Amino acid sequence: MMGLMDSELRIPTAQQLPALTASAVGSSSTLRQRAVKVEGGNDGQFPAGLRVLVVDDDPICLMILERMLQQCLYQVTTCGRATTALTMLRENKDRFDLVISDVYMPDMDG
Repeated sequence: MMGLMDSELRIPTAQQLPALTASAVGSSSTLRQRAVKVEGGNDGQFPAGLRVLVVDDDPICLMILERMLQQCLYQVTTCGRATTALTMLRENKDRFDLVISDVYMPDMDG
């Protein structure tokens, strides 16, 4: 990923990711209430407005994931430290619908 220019990034559109997001969110009724139709897509539902916490110590990975998820109409919060992310989750368990985390980080792994 090193050396990628902004213009070289090919970030998928919301229409390209419905299968990924549908499998990630499961069958929660709260998430289904947030689902909206994909414009110009098939008749499937696409969850919009999900609150996602992305945790990674690599700022480039954080930026790419943030942009991709925002194109899916997600509300994205990024965090570069696992300990900070855990504190955020402990303070308010209902703040996020989904957490995407790097497994190997300098301050904590696993």
